[in-house]
Amino acid sequence: MLFILYAFFIFVPSIFIGIITKVVMSCPPLPKSKHVALLGLDSMKDVLSVLKLAKQELGEILSALELMDQAILNLVGRQYSIPIQNSQDENFPFTILVETQGSNRIHDAEKVESFLELCMEREYVKDGILCQDESQAEEM
Repeated sequence: MLFILYAFFIFVPSIFIGIITKVVMSCPPLPKSKHVALLGLDSMKDVLSVLKLAKQELGEILSALELMDQAILNLVGRQYSIPIQNSQDENFPFTILVETQGSNRIHDAEKVESFLELCMEREYVKDGILCQDESQAEEM
């Protein structure tokens, strides 16, 4: 956010008096593209690997990366359904929510899909979901 103040000053010996005449506030536009993924992981080592890979692959469009452990998800699961679980129908030891925001939908989608494919190929992520639209992202 950018603020610009316009003012003029009156000089009276030993006193400066300033009067603000105009204030301009500029806000950045909302991003055109938003992607959200929820990823289940088994170890802290995998979490750190995904974090490093996200910084490398998603770079400028990475807007949030939130880590939740199993205890937190168990508490949240009392009120809301958790969309991914392991083979024993339990929450993963670690779950990461990855959010990206950018200005080019096609390019951003390609970057997110490439990131998720790398995570799965390297077996950092055991399960995950990618939201298909804004309403799914808000719901998650």
